[in-house]
Amino acid sequence: MRFGRTLGICVACCLVAGCEEYPRKEAGKNLDVELVKTLNNIGLENAIVAQHALYPYHFVANSDGLNDLGRRDLGVLTSHFKEHPGPLTIRQGDAPAELYERRVAYVSQQLRQAGVEVSRMGLSDGMPGGTGMPSRRVVLILKEETENLIPATAGVQGVTAR
Repeated sequence: MRFGRTLGICVACCLVAGCEEYPRKEAGKNLDVELVKTLNNIGLENAIVAQHALYPYHFVANSDGLNDLGRRDLGVLTSHFKEHPGPLTIRQGDAPAELYERRVAYVSQQLRQAGVEVSRMGLSDGMPGGTGMPSRRVVLILKEETENLIPATAGVQGVTAR
């Protein structure tokens, strides 16, 4: 009987000691996960600021409102522009001119409401990440170049591949 009680107490102590070890390991794992998430978020935010651009996919389809991705990216840009105003590219893409103008007005309003001095910024439909010509002009240039290409085999006679 005495042996049974002693064995029961030892088993109970082992179970209690084993239960305490697991949360310590879990806490260390959670810390590692949060550190990795933080580093990834810093890298992502740096990329958003470096591009300083909102694309058509940041907006709800056929609307001037931002979707979840657009709100997140504009939030990152807003935090940056409060301290360091600069250029913001809002790409028109296939959006009609009237919708594009509403999108620009909406983004400007959101920036103002967040305390950004929009007058110190440049809003454009330029190339993301830097200066360049408006995307509409780039598309026209590429279209003209494509239409003016001469087929590679034109004017070459009697040439055979080896």
